[in-house]
Amino acid sequence: MWEDHCYCFKFNTHNLAGLKGLAPPDWTTKIDWEYIQKEIKSGVSAQTLYKEFSRVELLPSYQNFVRYFRLHKKLEKTQEVSLPIERIPGQTMEVDYSGDKMEILNPSTGEILIAELFVATLSYSDYYYAEFTFTQKLPVFLNSCKNAFEHIGSVPKFIVSDNCLTAVTKAEKHDVYLNKSFRDFCHHYNVTADPARVFRPKDKPHVENSIGIIQGEFFQQYRHTTFTSLFELNSVFKKYLIEKMDYKILSRGMSRNELLAIELPEMRDLPPVPFELFDYKKCKVHPDCHIRHQRNFYSVPYRFVGKEIEVKFNDKMIYAYCEADEIAIHSIALGNGHYITNKAHYPEDKLLDTNFHILSSLEKSKKIGPNTESLIKKLFEVQRNHPLRNLTKVLGVLSLKDQFSIEAIEYGAGASLESNKLSYNYIKSCVKNYRPSKEKTTLLPSRQMEFVCLQGGLL
Repeated sequence: MWEDHCYCFKFNTHNLAGLKGLAPPDWTTKIDWEYIQKEIKSGVSAQTLYKEFSRVELLPSYQNFVRYFRLHKKLEKTQEVSLPIERIPGQTMEVDYSGDKMEILNPSTGEILIAELFVATLSYSDYYYAEFTFTQKLPVFLNSCKNAFEHIGSVPKFIVSDNCLTAVTKAEKHDVYLNKSFRDFCHHYNVTADPARVFRPKDKPHVENSIGIIQGEFFQQYRHTTFTSLFELNSVFKKYLIEKMDYKILSRGMSRNELLAIELPEMRDLPPVPFELFDYKKCKVHPDCHIRHQRNFYSVPYRFVGKEIEVKFNDKMIYAYCEADEIAIHSIALGNGHYITNKAHYPEDKLLDTNFHILSSLEKSKKIGPNTESLIKKLFEVQRNHPLRNLTKVLGVLSLKDQFSIEAIEYGAGASLESNKLSYNYIKSCVKNYRPSKEKTTLLPSRQMEFVCLQGGLL
């Protein structure tokens, strides 16, 4: 297996003199340092290469291995001036996606699926949570952030995200406008969003460093492994993370788990219920004090009739807002055509007597005919306490004059009253099936007298 992957040793005579004035150890002459440099340039971490070489050769500590490698490093990095970011326990979590991806083979179809890597890192402890997902879309992104909080068991004060559309809808020089769902997420967990500037990875250096570690270690360790499901990939990845969090950070003398124990007391508790994702849209309030959502109708206060309001909804609840003020809450109704009404949303009785829509509808019905007028009055009287309840149906009946004749509408209204079936579909069906009656004639056929024959000859 070692030969198959082209990991090669060779004796060489590299000049290792100068390392504390000592002659180089024997093991350094058996390693192809140029090969190691080439692999590191391609993205493989020095730690991964150290582990692989250790399987076939007795090597010293990882620190000594790196020190000798640096003597053979040909590329010199340009030194940049940068200011360190102060580490405060419980202060910040940075989240981002990796540029590199993992491939997953679908055994049944042979299709290659691409898995994205999400990483969340606490700035003080460098403790990180990560998982693979198939997309970076908003619901998946928020669910990954939720999983990170629940895995850690606490919430920091700030969350630093990338300046992407899943988190930010508009970024200006001095102001940042958060995505509404991401804003709800931060409000639910009582965390303040602080998106990084565009093309400023140093605004979130800790998560960038975590991504680099994963890319250099996990990605390279399993670069020849074929995963057949997202569950399998995340299961293997989880084992790697558990081991990595126990690994001691040499520069700090403690593992990430030990540093996390210092940070947790400074973080906030999780909310009692998990976050639920909502969608948003605009709706116009109908004259009957209702808005339409997914073929059902939900009431809002009468004073908002004719206005456009914002609606927040999921598969359980619907919330109505006007200029950021919550004006109505309803449970989502099952089925179609249902009216979910809060009676307090209707106007007072004294306003109903002068309601423009009711008076206008009655006036229009008179112009069509007596049957239609009686039908409209009955539709309003059925809901005597709240006549606006049938206003939509009334307006629908009156609008039939744009498609059908007055005679047809009068016929449909009369049939509805006679059978006491007041549904709009029944009324429209009667109007649509109306056929004008034909007058019957009783005239006898005329005869020409010259062709009338009597007994005994012509007349």
